Amino acid sequence: MTHDVAGGPGSAGRHRSPWGRSGRILPIRWGRIVSVVLALVVLVGGLVFVRFRLTGDGHGSPVGAPSGRRVSSQGAAPDVLTASSASPSARARAGVAASSAAAPPFLEPTGAVVSPSPAPSAGSRVGGRVGGRAQATGVPVAPRPSGPVLGLSATTVDLGAVDSTWRLDLRGEGTAAVDVVVGTTPAWLAVVPKERRVDPGANVPLMITLNRSTAPVGPVDVTVPVAAENGVGGADVRITASVDGSPRITAVTNAPDSVVRSGCGPSPSPGADPARSTVTVTAEDGTGIFAVELAATLPGGQSQDLAMSLGPQSGDRSTWTAALTASQDTGTITYSVTVTDLNGRHSQASGSLAVLPCPTN
Repeated sequence: MTHDVAGGPGSAGRHRSPWGRSGRILPIRWGRIVSVVLALVVLVGGLVFVRFRLTGDGHGSPVGAPSGRRVSSQGAAPDVLTASSASPSARARAGVAASSAAAPPFLEPTGAVVSPSPAPSAGSRVGGRVGGRAQATGVPVAPRPSGPVLGLSATTVDLGAVDSTWRLDLRGEGTAAVDVVVGTTPAWLAVVPKERRVDPGANVPLMITLNRSTAPVGPVDVTVPVAAENGVGGADVRITASVDGSPRITAVTNAPDSVVRSGCGPSPSPGADPARSTVTVTAEDGTGIFAVELAATLPGGQSQDLAMSLGPQSGDRSTWTAALTASQDTGTITYSVTVTDLNGRHSQASGSLAVLPCPTN
């Protein structure tokens, strides 16, 4: 059936225009439309492929694409990354290295990404991977000197006013064992190695001991040579200290000044023992008091040895006490006190008290 523009019969192939006026609408060409869409898809996919293949930001190619290779401008291959074998952490490290390069990478005709910086040497510090292997970061170790070489951990020792012993280390710094020889020292100072031979790379203690009880009072300054008998090295060791004198006894008292012999009966004062007297010693020492001892001789010839007890103290001063008890003999008790400080130095003082007969009513 045919229609003309007005709606009447007409020739075949003509239709009424949807816009109300006559015109010819051609049949839809679906094949051409599909071809154009496919061509656009292929073009976009090709651009994406080329983008990921030639990118230099350290990301690998998409899965299935040929793996790329990063080389240096000198032809070395410090880092080889592929999409199929490189781990995500390796790709991330490569991305950091690429972004911090001094100049942007350029392309070789083969399509590889080339860094303009020179390839790192085998001994240089490298972060990441070098030559496909993890490279440890550290300071190069210098080779040992040949032959016996002696080293010391220190060459000065200050013992101050209190210390009496100190340790240094003898070191074997060469490729052969070294024998140690120590110079002469005063009688009150000892410098002795634990072993006379030090093997390469070993440490041997060198003990320094100051006898403060016999060392001269005042400052000490002694230099002792420590040398290698069969090689080189060693040094002069300077030892300093401050030696205080003997402790100073400032007071010795006994209260009461006299006692009655024992066995006289109860004391008229409750809680008091008329046969007992308390001896008090006050001493001073800069390094400290180690002990105070009392030795007494009674009228009948008996002896008493007592360790005095520490009482009040302030600074360098301390007070020590002990109780003496009379025997049944009358006469005089004589005693001596010995104060020993931490350096082993001694000081002595003496005293006495009378032992009276029992009182009569």
